[in-house]
Amino acid sequence: MDSKTQSSAHPLLNGEATDLWAIQLDLYQGFLTGDRARVDRHISADGTMWDSAHEPLIHGLTGLNEVRAARPTGADAPQVDDLDATEPVIDIWGDTALTRHLLTVTFSDASLPAERVRVTGVWRRVNGAWLNVHNHEDVLP
Repeated sequence: MDSKTQSSAHPLLNGEATDLWAIQLDLYQGFLTGDRARVDRHISADGTMWDSAHEPLIHGLTGLNEVRAARPTGADAPQVDDLDATEPVIDIWGDTALTRHLLTVTFSDASLPAERVRVTGVWRRVNGAWLNVHNHEDVLP
């Protein structure tokens, strides 16, 4: 089942972990629909990111926007057709959480192979809302 239709319910998750998984899926849905504000509302303004397609550590939303601006656009950009987030493992300790999952990225161009990405996220609850404070992505061979 792809993330376009995937429910936040997952048989291995319950309680707050289910809620946090729904937030992760909402972030991906924002990416798929081109809704940058929807994505960014789940990311801490001063968070850090290891992006799968960008080697240096990204610092904050300002740094993320610089990376976004440098990406290919139009016909030169690979078009993502689907993000399928699977195998979530989520641990929560008070206002801190650690998430791990696999993400399969499918491109509109069928000649491009799907990418499998291992994703680890650190989340903090700030004023009642979960924000990603660090994200780490590794493309699997």
